[in-house]
Amino acid sequence: MSQPHPATLLRLLNISSLPAQPWKNGGGTTREVLCHPEHAGYEHFDWRISLAQVQTSGDFSRFPGIDRHIMLIEGDNMQLIHEQDIHVLHPFQPYAFAGEDKMACLLPLGPTQDLNLMLRRGRAQGSLHAWQGRNDSMKLAAGTHFLYAPQGGYQLRADTHSWTLGAGQALTGSTPAPLSLQLQADPADAPLVYAYIAPTE
Repeated sequence: MSQPHPATLLRLLNISSLPAQPWKNGGGTTREVLCHPEHAGYEHFDWRISLAQVQTSGDFSRFPGIDRHIMLIEGDNMQLIHEQDIHVLHPFQPYAFAGEDKMACLLPLGPTQDLNLMLRRGRAQGSLHAWQGRNDSMKLAAGTHFLYAPQGGYQLRADTHSWTLGAGQALTGSTPAPLSLQLQADPADAPLVYAYIAPTE
């Protein structure tokens, strides 16, 4: 029996329709976008993607055993503070840190929104990237994919399959084989966020 085309395993997701929930430490709210296993709690997920609304400066929740990747989606500046070190997070620049680290943030220019990729060590591995106005092809390895258009839109195509991402929409799914995607930004400078996840070998 022939295997289905990997593109048939991808689906559109409207991020704005997802419910908000309190942070683990109660200091803010987040929208859980994807989680594996599905409906796993904070202590049991293998990996998790979420969007957080950050209204005020304060401490981050701690997640022992979790590798975290964060990216600023809205707002101009977030300062991440770990011990005596300060890292200035600018829009669409990923930053990785250990979930057990004591981390705080300052918002010198007001509220922000950030995207978080969390990976449990020994269970999942992955990466987080972003591009401005990407108009070419990209090769997706076998694994789980999350392509998100936070502002503007994108036309995506894989062979005879195509999708239109509006602002706030994502294309996501797990593919057992590599897949080549054609990308077209609309408008020309629209950002595209990409998270990739695979089991730890």
